[in-house]
Amino acid sequence: MSQLGLIIKNEYLTDLRTKSFWIGTILVPILFLAFSIFIGFLMADSDNMQKFANPAAPDPDEMSGMQVLGMMCGIFLALFLMVYGSQIFAKVKKEKVNRIMEVLATCVTGRTMMLGKIISVGLIGFTQLLIWVGLIILGIIGVVTVMKPDIDFNIFLDPQIYIGLTWTLLFFIGGYIFYGSIYAACGALTDKDNENQGYMTVITMLLLMSFYIGEYAVTHASNVFVIFCSFFPFTAPSIASVNAVASEVPVWQSLLSLIVLYIFAGLSLSLSGKIYTSSILLKGKKFSPKDIVLFLKMK
Repeated sequence: MSQLGLIIKNEYLTDLRTKSFWIGTILVPILFLAFSIFIGFLMADSDNMQKFANPAAPDPDEMSGMQVLGMMCGIFLALFLMVYGSQIFAKVKKEKVNRIMEVLATCVTGRTMMLGKIISVGLIGFTQLLIWVGLIILGIIGVVTVMKPDIDFNIFLDPQIYIGLTWTLLFFIGGYIFYGSIYAACGALTDKDNENQGYMTVITMLLLMSFYIGEYAVTHASNVFVIFCSFFPFTAPSIASVNAVASEVPVWQSLLSLIVLYIFAGLSLSLSGKIYTSSILLKGKKFSPKDIVLFLKMK
């Protein structure tokens, strides 16, 4: 097995055996459901809270089913990028502080270590997602068996739903590679908490920006600003997926957005790999923009 394969296997199995993985996998959907119900009750009784929480949110009564699905896919995609990107950042920072990298660097290249982190965390995310989907299916089967609700299940035979989910998956992979490499590079740049927090704040703000613009894009797909954001790599994963799922833009535009995103994902992977390789073993140093440019020029 290749060095990359060994790193991915070791990282994946190590994370899979931790208690935090299983606690998070079980508790996250429960807490998310409880939080959603709680916020739903509060928003139902407060018009001001609705406007404050979703200032750009479209009126649900004016949206089609695919637009609703597109908005949901865009929201969850931005959240997943934030969650799993933070995991990459935390893993890199932990290993840098513990100086484990000094041992690993004698065996494999920095780019291989970074790519192994990105892929292993991505596999952990898909594992969690599969478990959650399984739990949702079991829950639906239980509700249907016990309560026998009058639901038209033919809606799940609509091919548009699966085409939309395919678009979401493709944009998620591109966005994950793009943001994952940036998270990894930022984690390798410093071992100081205050500087790490600064990097995390910038990335989080970019993802939150794409989150809110995605809500606006649901009913404004032809807006010039929305079109620009669908090609801008920091916002494209969420906004372009919203437009593609909702079928609000031509297929060629979604394909072009996807191609541009993957091109920038490849560039991000290459440039972040240079920063990661050059900075991962340097301890206690605050890097200036000049240092980072120097890292980028290195082979």
